[in-house]
Amino acid sequence: MEIEEGSPGEQRSSALERARVVSQALSDAARRARFSTRSRRAYAGGGFQARRGAAAVRWAIFISFQLIVVIPSVIGAIYYIFIASDQYVAEAQFTVFGSEMPAVDGLGSFTGIPLMAIIQDTQIVTNYIESRAAVEQLEKTIGLRELYSTPDADWFSRFNAQKPIEKLVKYWHNKIDVSIKMPAGIVEIKVRAFKPEDAARIAQAVLSMSETLINVMNDRMNKDAVSNAEEELNRTTARLTLARIALERARNDEGLLDTQKTAESLNKLITDSRSAYLALQQDYTSQLKWVSDSAPQMRALKSRINAMADQIAELESKLTNTRLSSATQPTLATSMTKFAGLDLERQIAERLYAGAATSLELARLAAENKMMYIRISVNPAVPQAPQYPRRLLYSFLIFAGLLAIWGLCCGLAITVRNHMA
Repeated sequence: MEIEEGSPGEQRSSALERARVVSQALSDAARRARFSTRSRRAYAGGGFQARRGAAAVRWAIFISFQLIVVIPSVIGAIYYIFIASDQYVAEAQFTVFGSEMPAVDGLGSFTGIPLMAIIQDTQIVTNYIESRAAVEQLEKTIGLRELYSTPDADWFSRFNAQKPIEKLVKYWHNKIDVSIKMPAGIVEIKVRAFKPEDAARIAQAVLSMSETLINVMNDRMNKDAVSNAEEELNRTTARLTLARIALERARNDEGLLDTQKTAESLNKLITDSRSAYLALQQDYTSQLKWVSDSAPQMRALKSRINAMADQIAELESKLTNTRLSSATQPTLATSMTKFAGLDLERQIAERLYAGAATSLELARLAAENKMMYIRISVNPAVPQAPQYPRRLLYSFLIFAGLLAIWGLCCGLAITVRNHMA
């Protein structure tokens, strides 16, 4: 076997070639490493860091966070935890009822909600509690302004006694919570004050004021009902008086007390006269067979018959219109028509008077009873522990709200900066 061996010069050139290849490979690896480092630095230095004023923006964000979030949150927490005065809550509940149990309407039969009239009365009471009139009444009775401007409360919570009544009404709205619980219609009142005794006192005054309002409404409705009934009775009395006077004047003018009885008397008299007239005629006819008509007794009988006929005709002329009636002399039939109209007016006036008198008595009986009243289910008691302010909750809500505002402002600032770049 023959082994070829190179010369020493060829071996040295091969070693140099390998060294050159290795050096080239190391150079390429170092160049790639440097390129990768520059790329990472370039990406890391992008955004605000790569722009002019990036440091100022970072400082602005930091300072705004301190001014908008940190400092107000700390101040709010210090106020609510260490400074804010305790507020006690007194609760009362009542319902508005009528004196009589009303029939359930269509809506109440399906939903169980009370009648609209009761709901309306309940809303009248709740609206009155929050009104200026109620505040003025509480100011007169318990000194509401003085109770809420007590120096024991902190400056931010208490009411400034120098402010007008309109400000006190707004302040009162923040210290009272009135709600209606359906379907029972229970009115729930929650009153806040800086002292437990004051809270119970104000709540009790609100209940008394509400009951007074209901009593005033009852008195007003009762007085209106009685007044209307009295006016109706006066009208019917006047009408009945005029009807009776007109009937009395007609009786005096006609000379009759009762046309019906007078007509019955005339009819009976005419009937009796006709019976006597017929009897005389029969007697005269029977005597003509035996006695001459020129005989004295026959002439006397004939005179009696003629007189009886004239009397019957005169009686009939008084009863109805006949040919013998005088044009100026009223007949009984005319008087009966006149008296019938006057008597009908009298009867109508008497019935109206009787109805008005009954209505007045019913109104007076109803006035003795309450149409509406307040049924208190929960009397106000003196609270033992304060319920307001909720110190930790309010502090957290302040921090969360300010943080949200600060985040919104920063987001808007970043958006504007990106569009300006």
